[in-house]
Amino acid sequence: MPEVFFHVGAGRAASRWLQERVFPRFRGVRYIPRTRFRRSARVVRQGGDLPVLVSRQLGYRELTPAVEWFARAAPAARPILILRRHDEWLRSVYLREIKELRYVPFEAFIDVEHDQGVRPRSSALFRERIRVLEDHFEHRPLVLFFDQLVADPRGFVRTLADYVGASYEEAGISFRPSNRSYRDRQYRFLREVRRRWPAKRRDEPAPAALRWLRVRSRRLAWHVGVALGRVAPERILSSDPLLTEDQLARARDFYEEDWEACVDYALRHNPGFLARE
Repeated sequence: MPEVFFHVGAGRAASRWLQERVFPRFRGVRYIPRTRFRRSARVVRQGGDLPVLVSRQLGYRELTPAVEWFARAAPAARPILILRRHDEWLRSVYLREIKELRYVPFEAFIDVEHDQGVRPRSSALFRERIRVLEDHFEHRPLVLFFDQLVADPRGFVRTLADYVGASYEEAGISFRPSNRSYRDRQYRFLREVRRRWPAKRRDEPAPAALRWLRVRSRRLAWHVGVALGRVAPERILSSDPLLTEDQLARARDFYEEDWEACVDYALRHNPGFLARE
């Protein structure tokens, strides 16, 4: 069986950039992209001389089932996890929700005080994600941090390449962010659209074809909304902030212990891999 590396991507932590602009440029490894994740177990069982690099972005609901499934095929895989500080990560995730026309006030998105939000507080407990990986694989995960990538993207890529045993041409990798933030005006316009035309709740499960159509329709709608948001008159937009520094500070305080546990884990188990100071 070849040596296997499993990048367990988190949304809003450079996963798409790695999957589309970095990992495909690695030489000396067999890269299995996120769209072929369900085939990865078969690829691992087939063996071969080259190490296998699998990448899959997993949300909090998908993490444990996907890890359990992959661990049955590759229990000796070496997981890779990249974490972003909670307040920065939640801000980015929340803006993504607005962009995809799923606006709710931030307190209704994640309620760190009473846990009554759309997203449970436990969904942002990163140390729990590390524990899931520890429980299912023989090797401890390599834990890196998003701020290391921001500070030194070229060094970050070198670290990953060295870890999986790959070579690459740096000139072939684009270091421009793959997901550029929209302007505040565009987000406020999308918020206004959702306030005026709330989404209808659907309790009945829909056929796969209908779900596909809904996703494509929503994506078309927010592309149109983003375009209109560039020229929308200021008078129709609320001046209320999308989220406040106080809200982010409360989230950071709530998850501080979890964040420090993750940093401590990296310092103890992953020394030498750009560990945070």
